[in-house]
Amino acid sequence: CVTQQLQKDIEAMCRKTVEKMAERGTPYVGVLYAGLMLTPDGPKVLEFNCRFGDPETQVLLPLLETDLYEIFVACCDGKLDEVDIRFKENIAATTVVCASLGYPEKYPKGMVIDGVAGAD
Repeated sequence: CVTQQLQKDIEAMCRKTVEKMAERGTPYVGVLYAGLMLTPDGPKVLEFNCRFGDPETQVLLPLLETDLYEIFVACCDGKLDEVDIRFKENIAATTVVCASLGYPEKYPKGMVIDGVAGAD
């Protein structure tokens, strides 16, 4: 369950990343998705993505209330701070990703996924 404190911690991690990119002279403009894993030691970043083909992004887009085109144009024009980006409230979305044993570290490739037909 994402508590208010966990949400604040995650937002702080993402902000710090974007701020550091700007400090390095490589400011990020656009939509940045943080792939996180919740651990007993708190949230850990697995990856950052900016593509829209990722299953995580695909499940989030239907929750977006703001026109995605408006967001893209604002990014291009340097006016993203002027867009009120809103997501649907009191609704959830989920996705399931099958991963090999050992992911996200070293793991075997090319493994067969079976039993999908029996899943409900």
